[in-house]
Amino acid sequence: MDIFAHGLWGYAVFHRNRRNAWLAALFSVLPDIIPFAPVFIMRLLSGNFDRGPPPISSIPKYTTMAYGFTHSIIIFSIVFLLVFLLTRKWYWPMAGWGIHILSDIPTHSSRFFATPFLFPVSDYRYNGISWGTPWFMALNWTALLIVLILIARYRAKARGMSLTGNVGFCFTRKGL
Repeated sequence: MDIFAHGLWGYAVFHRNRRNAWLAALFSVLPDIIPFAPVFIMRLLSGNFDRGPPPISSIPKYTTMAYGFTHSIIIFSIVFLLVFLLTRKWYWPMAGWGIHILSDIPTHSSRFFATPFLFPVSDYRYNGISWGTPWFMALNWTALLIVLILIARYRAKARGMSLTGNVGFCFTRKGL
């Protein structure tokens, strides 16, 4: 899944608490930012703005290693449990990280960075569909848009407002 969708899905899952929602969105994008930010910055600085994924051979080994750590459900579970043991509280926004991993498993193919969700215990990776497949991208963003509209309607209703209008949305106070 693309990084923006990861962040918005993390936000959507935790939308009832705005602070937790933004933290969950952050945890939802970190698994991609940590390994790929250095590669992105190097491509930017070198003036390499080619569309699409870079050749695997051009990706540094530390990126592959970091990707293994940030996309492992085992590493996530250990860190999530350690945080609980240290604080005696479940830190739920961190679940955005787990949601990221679970959504990446079926949406990455073996052609480019299949999700190493069992790292470091196993090198098994599920060969899913690529998140960049046009029909999947359209489906994912349509579902995300619907969910975000429903969240906006829920919030408006909770504030005593309604979303109305035939084309688009207008926010109006009840009784006006």
